[in-house]
Amino acid sequence: MSADAGTQAKIDTAKAGSAWLGVGLASSTDWAQIASMLAALYTLLLIVEWLWRKLLRPVAEARGWVKRRKRRASDRDGEDTDRGLL
Repeated sequence: MSADAGTQAKIDTAKAGSAWLGVGLASSTDWAQIASMLAALYTLLLIVEWLWRKLLRPVAEARGWVKRRKRRASDRDGEDTDRGLL
Protein backbone atom coordinates (compact mmCIF):
# COMPACT_ATOMS: atom_id res chain seq x y z
CA MET A 1 0.00 0.00 0.00
CA SER A 2 1.56 3.28 -1.03
CA ALA A 3 1.39 6.48 0.97
CA ASP A 4 -1.23 7.89 -1.38
CA ALA A 5 -3.43 4.81 -1.06
CA GLY A 6 -3.08 4.87 2.74
CA THR A 7 -4.04 8.53 2.85
CA GLN A 8 -7.01 7.89 0.57
CA ALA A 9 -8.13 5.02 2.81
CA LYS A 10 -8.06 7.30 5.85
CA ILE A 11 -10.04 9.96 4.01
CA ASP A 12 -12.64 7.41 2.90
CA THR A 13 -12.96 6.06 6.44
CA ALA A 14 -13.42 9.56 7.84
CA LYS A 15 -16.07 10.34 5.22
CA ALA A 16 -17.99 7.15 5.99
CA GLY A 17 -17.79 7.77 9.72
CA SER A 18 -19.00 11.34 9.40
CA ALA A 19 -21.87 10.21 7.16
CA TRP A 20 -23.03 7.66 9.74
CA LEU A 21 -22.64 10.21 12.52
CA GLY A 22 -24.77 12.65 10.51
CA VAL A 23 -27.45 10.02 10.00
CA GLY A 24 -27.44 9.25 13.71
CA LEU A 25 -27.62 12.89 14.74
CA ALA A 26 -30.36 13.67 12.22
CA SER A 27 -32.52 10.81 13.44
CA SER A 28 -32.25 11.76 17.11
CA THR A 29 -34.40 14.42 18.68
CA ASP A 30 -33.06 14.41 22.21
CA TRP A 31 -29.80 15.85 23.53
CA ALA A 32 -29.38 12.79 25.73
CA GLN A 33 -29.33 10.57 22.63
CA ILE A 34 -26.77 12.81 20.96
CA ALA A 35 -24.59 12.79 24.08
CA SER A 36 -24.81 9.01 24.34
CA MET A 37 -23.86 8.57 20.66
CA LEU A 38 -20.85 10.86 21.07
CA ALA A 39 -19.82 9.01 24.24
CA ALA A 40 -20.07 5.71 22.39
CA LEU A 41 -17.98 7.10 19.52
CA TYR A 42 -15.33 8.37 21.95
CA THR A 43 -15.26 5.01 23.74
CA LEU A 44 -14.85 3.23 20.40
CA LEU A 45 -11.93 5.50 19.50
CA LEU A 46 -10.24 4.76 22.84
CA ILE A 47 -10.69 1.01 22.33
CA VAL A 48 -9.26 1.19 18.81
CA GLU A 49 -6.29 3.22 20.05
CA TRP A 50 -5.61 0.66 22.80
CA LEU A 51 -5.83 -2.23 20.34
CA TRP A 52 -3.41 -0.44 17.98
CA ARG A 53 -0.85 0.29 20.71
CA LYS A 54 -0.98 -3.06 22.51
CA LEU A 55 -1.75 -5.60 19.78
CA LEU A 56 -1.61 -4.37 16.22
CA ARG A 57 1.43 -2.04 16.25
CA PRO A 58 3.82 -4.67 17.70
CA VAL A 59 2.68 -7.21 15.09
CA ALA A 60 3.08 -4.65 12.30
CA GLU A 61 6.56 -3.70 13.56
CA ALA A 62 7.62 -7.34 13.79
CA ARG A 63 6.51 -8.04 10.21
CA GLY A 64 8.13 -4.89 8.87
CA TRP A 65 4.90 -3.21 7.77
CA VAL A 66 5.51 -0.23 10.06
CA LYS A 67 8.82 1.39 10.95
CA ARG A 68 9.94 0.59 14.49
CA ARG A 69 9.65 3.37 17.04
CA LYS A 70 12.87 4.74 18.50
CA ARG A 71 12.41 4.48 22.26
CA ARG A 72 15.92 4.69 23.69
CA ALA A 73 18.73 7.11 23.08
CA SER A 74 20.84 4.18 21.85
CA ASP A 75 18.23 3.51 19.14
CA ARG A 76 18.69 6.97 17.66
CA ASP A 77 21.92 6.72 15.68
CA GLY A 78 23.41 10.00 14.66
CA GLU A 79 21.14 12.09 16.85
CA ASP A 80 22.37 14.27 19.68
CA THR A 81 21.63 12.28 22.85
CA ASP A 82 23.15 14.80 25.25
CA ARG A 83 20.10 16.56 26.59
CA GLY A 84 21.81 18.45 29.40
CA LEU A 85 20.01 20.58 31.93
CA LEU A 86 17.22 22.75 30.68
